Amino acid sequence: MLYICSGMWYVVISLIGVALVYGQCSMCTPDASQSPSPYGFNPSILWLPPGKDTSLTIYFTFPDQVQQGSLNVFPNYAIWVDSLRLDVGLITDQNGNPFAYNVSNPDAGPIRFDQLHRYKQWGSGATEYANFVVYRNPGTSAGPAGQTPPIGCARVCIRTSANEGSDTLRVKVRAFVQVLGDVDNKDTTNLIGTLGRADTVFRYAVVISNNPASLSGGWGSLYAFSPVVNPAYREAVVRYTLHAPMAVRLRAYALDGREVLSRDDLGVQPAGTHEETLQLPAGQYLLRLETPYGMSSTRLTVVE
Repeated sequence: MLYICSGMWYVVISLIGVALVYGQCSMCTPDASQSPSPYGFNPSILWLPPGKDTSLTIYFTFPDQVQQGSLNVFPNYAIWVDSLRLDVGLITDQNGNPFAYNVSNPDAGPIRFDQLHRYKQWGSGATEYANFVVYRNPGTSAGPAGQTPPIGCARVCIRTSANEGSDTLRVKVRAFVQVLGDVDNKDTTNLIGTLGRADTVFRYAVVISNNPASLSGGWGSLYAFSPVVNPAYREAVVRYTLHAPMAVRLRAYALDGREVLSRDDLGVQPAGTHEETLQLPAGQYLLRLETPYGMSSTRLTVVE
């Protein structure tokens, strides 16, 4: 199986401060300058005021290259558009209908990707077909790695609940490599992925609140997640603040997408400020702090 860690995602959000006319949610255009590097979505939380019609564009980047055993492969990615849902329902479309991708008429739905969905086979069963937005990896076996990541965007045209509170948007994503002979993985005929595939459900935190100051401008500031010293010498100490007790995991990724450290043993941490010491070789890393309510990312350089 192709190994893709579920903690790879973070989101770039660009708010557009105008309400759109109902039903006119236009298609976005991918923008490499807006898409995070080396991959992901940022920030990890969406703050919106209650009772507002608005539109926003989400930009995302997928890893260019993943190691499969001794091979470096270039996976494609597919988003299950039927999987998009909110746990609580604090966001609707601009007509007040449930937030969902409208597969029969995408122009009428609250979310539009930069391309139309396609009906694809995802399993070996006769009924295992679904609607996907597929992102083909533009990388080549000649490389260089990390220079041609697949990027995309989605525009959402929504109404926020009149009630304040938090919610979670769930998005299911498949990374897949079709066949071994397809060196650069350009075949997206189906999504079964005979060489490898991995599915993950991304959980994106949403907060409806009249008090943005309480979030300090974003999820990263809310957690105050950062290295104590950066660059760090031989070992790094990171610090984060929790405003409530919650389960915590910490991961580190090299810039080529490889997971090089996983701290799954942190468990439920009490509210307050915490520090963790990381033993990492010299290099540049993307650190991820994960909780059930979202995640925060920061960069780290280690020198020797």
